[in-house]
Amino acid sequence: MQHIFKHLVTSGCSFSARSCHLWPHWLSINMSIQGDHQYGLASAGNAWAAKSIIHGIQRLLDSGTDPSEILASVMWSGIDRTDVFISSDETLNYSTLLSGSSANPVNYIDETDSWETNNIDGYLMGTMGCDFKNHHINLFKRNLVTNFLSDQALAIQSYENFLRVQWYCESHQVKLVNHTYMDILHYPTYSYQKPHAWPNVLSKDTYSRNIGPLYNMIDFSNWIFWNKTGGMYEYARDNKLSFELDGMHPTSESHQHYVVNHLIPAISKL
Repeated sequence: MQHIFKHLVTSGCSFSARSCHLWPHWLSINMSIQGDHQYGLASAGNAWAAKSIIHGIQRLLDSGTDPSEILASVMWSGIDRTDVFISSDETLNYSTLLSGSSANPVNYIDETDSWETNNIDGYLMGTMGCDFKNHHINLFKRNLVTNFLSDQALAIQSYENFLRVQWYCESHQVKLVNHTYMDILHYPTYSYQKPHAWPNVLSKDTYSRNIGPLYNMIDFSNWIFWNKTGGMYEYARDNKLSFELDGMHPTSESHQHYVVNHLIPAISKL
């Protein structure tokens, strides 16, 4: 008999953005889950995903929700993304930092429909190797960490966040399902645009000294991949599903296909 969940808590990047008919929406619909708590955000990295989903789960637990009623699912984002916390009280030149940009810090703590327009405190998102324009990304790259974080440092942060969520959910007996927006286990030796032009080397082998021990602590029994290490992007590409005009983001119909034909069958086996 399939377990019945009453609450779905999700997070991730634009592939998981709330208020869109993406995989969190289709998962809650097809599993008949009434409580749909989405924390996904465009440009978000794995630090945001970890912090926001833990916040969402804890909020339910604090309200008296039984942990057996909660299904948590993270669609992990690009490892070359990170964030930094800033506040109007403590960040030097806070107003100058935000001037001339439409970006405001975002904060899941607010728990309102306007948490993406917070101007008091929160997180700025960023992608180190991004080749498209985005107000969070450009602001972050221009002012903060472009010259300070190596590929390996970013990988360490992500793997620590994978474990952070794993251990939190284990300690609270909350069901956790991990999947990825695309193949992130081969970072940085992978390009979604030319996947076969890059060496087929996992991060744990590229950075065996620092990533290897973290990798070995991950419980991959609750991770769902497409074709060994792929994510939603590879699933949509290989199944010839439709993409948005940017050629990278699967359409809502493709998200539905992914949920019905891949994600839910895989969850039922976990």
